[in-house]
Amino acid sequence: MKLKYKKIGFVVKPHRDVKDYLERSIDLVKKFGAEIVLEKIASEMAGISGGVERNDVAGLTDLIVLIGGDGTFLSIAESAVINNVPIAGFNLGTLGFLTELKKENLDKEMKDLLEGRLLLSERKLIRTDFNSKSFLSLNDVVISKGDIARIIKFDIDINGDRVTTLRADGLIISTPTGSTAYSLSAGGPILDPNVNGLVVTPICPHSLTLRPFVISDSSVVKVTLDRGIENVFITIDGQTVIPIEGGDYFIARTFEKKLKMIISKDLNYFTLLSEKLNWGI
Repeated sequence: MKLKYKKIGFVVKPHRDVKDYLERSIDLVKKFGAEIVLEKIASEMAGISGGVERNDVAGLTDLIVLIGGDGTFLSIAESAVINNVPIAGFNLGTLGFLTELKKENLDKEMKDLLEGRLLLSERKLIRTDFNSKSFLSLNDVVISKGDIARIIKFDIDINGDRVTTLRADGLIISTPTGSTAYSLSAGGPILDPNVNGLVVTPICPHSLTLRPFVISDSSVVKVTLDRGIENVFITIDGQTVIPIEGGDYFIARTFEKKLKMIISKDLNYFTLLSEKLNWGI
């Protein structure tokens, strides 16, 4: 039988339930005759030598199988995009909008995956430019304060035009994929992953009339922190935290490459929303 993917990389969350699912997955891949690459954590759990660093897995494989949660997914998204390698995420928890394949169906889903019967969803990312460096995020880029009992002040410009000077706890710029993450908790809308847009969501704005809004994904967003403001940070996908000083700014725009994400052929996006958000219960 012709394999869809010949080099399978495994990335896992160090969790007590992972070992069984990992070993079953490895056995299935071996039966299909595909080559296996394990990150160090997976290698140690499976008792197999030769594990590699997590960020190196994508460059050595043509598919990444992830067993864990959305945080683990986000930690390898950038390397997967750069190397043009799809990710198949099996969710160990209960929420998991990114790791949407169900661990209970692992044997069947892995077989369908290796034979190329699962679907591919392409997801947009945000590129954030700050201090001559670029950062990629699948969900969002956030500017927020480090002190609990104070607000911050910053300017928002879109495509060179001033939108507002905002006083708030912070600001979230999210992709459609990230619209169900922090932005949703802050009152932002849910976007279908195929929508060509970005969500701009103020966090607890001082002005009650300033609501979350959706802009074209061809837009360029500039956020400038007011002078004299201290203890403020830029957070990339909840993974990378960067201090920003008063008077500094960052630029956010859609990245030119997309992430390839494996999704189940039996689960559409709205069914996923209903399951994860308990709609109708």
